[in-house]
Amino acid sequence: MVKRKNKIYTALILLLVLALVFSGCGKSNEPSKEAGKTSTESAEKATTNETESSSGEPKYGGIFRSYLGNDLKTLDPAFATAEREGKMVSLLYDSLVKFDVNGKVIPSLAKSWETPDDSTLIFHLVDNAKFHNGNPFTAQDVKYSFERILDPEVGSPRTWVFEKVKGAKDFMEGKSDSVEGIEVSDDYTVKITLEQPFAPFLSMLGMPAAHIVDKNEIEKYPDQKDYAFNPVGTGPFKFVEYSNGDKFVIEANEDYFSGRPYIDGVNYRIIQDESTAVAEFEAGNLDELDIPTADIDRLKNNPAYAPYILTSNTFWNFYIGLTFNKEPFNDIRVRKAFCYAIDREAIINTVKRNAGVVSNGPIPPGLDGYREGLNPYPYNIDKAKELLAEAGYSEENPCSFELWHSDSKTNVALLEPIQAMLNQAGFKAKLVAMEWNSYKAAVRAGEAQAFYLSWGADYPDAENYLYPLFHSSMSGGGGNETRYNNPEFDKIIEQAQRTSDYDERIKLYQKAEDITIEDAARLWLYLSKEWLLYRPEVKGAKIYRIFNADKLLDIWLDR
Repeated sequence: MVKRKNKIYTALILLLVLALVFSGCGKSNEPSKEAGKTSTESAEKATTNETESSSGEPKYGGIFRSYLGNDLKTLDPAFATAEREGKMVSLLYDSLVKFDVNGKVIPSLAKSWETPDDSTLIFHLVDNAKFHNGNPFTAQDVKYSFERILDPEVGSPRTWVFEKVKGAKDFMEGKSDSVEGIEVSDDYTVKITLEQPFAPFLSMLGMPAAHIVDKNEIEKYPDQKDYAFNPVGTGPFKFVEYSNGDKFVIEANEDYFSGRPYIDGVNYRIIQDESTAVAEFEAGNLDELDIPTADIDRLKNNPAYAPYILTSNTFWNFYIGLTFNKEPFNDIRVRKAFCYAIDREAIINTVKRNAGVVSNGPIPPGLDGYREGLNPYPYNIDKAKELLAEAGYSEENPCSFELWHSDSKTNVALLEPIQAMLNQAGFKAKLVAMEWNSYKAAVRAGEAQAFYLSWGADYPDAENYLYPLFHSSMSGGGGNETRYNNPEFDKIIEQAQRTSDYDERIKLYQKAEDITIEDAARLWLYLSKEWLLYRPEVKGAKIYRIFNADKLLDIWLDR
């Protein structure tokens, strides 16, 4: 009876909060006629990750019309830390390796590689790639690009990508003029030697920071930050223009080493408001739409749109971080009570409208090391109340704290029901909305008691969801904003990084994950689903688990 009563309370809370959140938030761009129900055929197509192709061969030509949800801060691989900048970097530059549609490592500027031992990689490079200025790509460009990331005068926040290369520390400290472990054997061979075995390193070479730049272009700018919007890479698209709040334009690279894109270019508009993006798509002014949660049901049930919707699980793992060195979350009983207090399935079914799946740990489905069946903190309000009582809290003395988040309607819609659940369990939660840049800076500085964020894959290895988020050395800006510190975890994840045996490494990842779960280091909420809608004339579109330029190499326009 207790369990059933709790579920009823949860449902009532959600209904009341949702009524408040969504009242007055209706769209002004509803179809003029009633949307019909999706046919069985359309419903099936709406769950694929590739659009239907028209008859005939793909053809060249046309401008693809898309949009960005925010302004770009840079197009320099050394400083591209946000997701949107990383995506754009992959269109203009190439790396030695890249990721296929499922997130697996495949060749790019390196046509092949070999590993003579656990600490050495020898890359054999393509010999027909050119920078957009016509300069040939060679192994010297690889060495320059990687050393540039490590150069303290450049100030890249991504030095950790290459810090395990032999001699990187001496180079960063000014004790050497070059990195010993990056050797150019000839124009098309580069050898990288690590200080010790580091299993994820190959995957990390597909990150934005590992994309290759032309030294001749960089050195045109005494202050290298002036290069930010003068990008010259080897990628499938060339930079044309960018203006804040307006547009970002790129054109096809006719001389791309693996073949030019089908489309002639892409015009990205800067559209920050989701409802505006929806209206622009429905007016025929955009070729793709990242469907907002509030519009999923309406659009997927419209037969005019349903056949052209792609959906796929992503690697984006959404969580609430609980700062370890701040009250009340320096008490493990409070952290665990927090985790038990939230009915994540109810949140996904209502607020997220099934556009996600429950997350029970840091490692997401699709990465080796993921385990089905984990459910360490099932919804249990009685357990939450019991733990809070043990920690000294009561109705007269509730556990008060602030939950910070970036200011958006989407975040408010998600967090208000969570706030209600927490308060029902004996917490006194206050939501605090902040402008994104101020919010991120405050969270990194450790000022928040609790905060709502997400983590996506920089590279397709479970280590990427463990070391950056939980290792004590990554506290603050490195990803460990909760200030989590467990020497046993540090020891195990470091051992995993050095372990070349695949099966043993996966076991160590899982052991490390278990430690973070037991410590209630974060409340893992849900893994998002991506819902993309294309115009009927867009062919060949796919959803890539980790974005790279191949998404736009696949697309062609039947118009």
